[in-house]
Amino acid sequence: MISTIHISSMVDVQKRHGQVKKPVCISEYNMFMKGVDRADQYLAYYSLPRKTVKWTKKVALWLINCAIFNSFLVFKNLNPHSKLKYKAFLLNVAKAWATNHTVAAEPAADTVLMRPGPSIPTPRRPHVDTPGRLSGDMQKHTLIKIVKSEHSKGKHPSRQCRVCAVHKKRTMTVYICKCVMLLHKGECFQKYHTLKHF
Repeated sequence: MISTIHISSMVDVQKRHGQVKKPVCISEYNMFMKGVDRADQYLAYYSLPRKTVKWTKKVALWLINCAIFNSFLVFKNLNPHSKLKYKAFLLNVAKAWATNHTVAAEPAADTVLMRPGPSIPTPRRPHVDTPGRLSGDMQKHTLIKIVKSEHSKGKHPSRQCRVCAVHKKRTMTVYICKCVMLLHKGECFQKYHTLKHF
């Protein structure tokens, strides 16, 4: 083993069957790197990174893998009596990501959407349709003008309408629904909240 901080000396290490001589760098590695080895062991069992040409993808997937493992350790520390294994934890995380992909689309009660006033700041448009769009309760769905932010250009900020975008029309709207969907007043709003395939 090559080391830049250790000298080439040997130390006696106690083993089950007696004392053994080992290099200092090996002895210190074994003493201080147990947590890293354990983390590498867990990460190797259910590894996210796959063969890919782009090194950036590998790094990003490795970081996500480390973050999931760290969250597993936090979970185990907060729930010491839990017998949940790492594989089951990964499956729970995957299920949560797969089923709660519309959480951002449903505004919480304390968000800016509940503030009184004629208009709201525009959050990023969700990539999926909101679950309650066909509920029939049209009082939950009202259009509000998009608020001008410091980054928006022009006097009246506008964004692309969801219904028009599906039909490959690039038309802009100045309205946003309370379900965080950008829609034109009238036909687009009506189609989005009443038709399954608008």
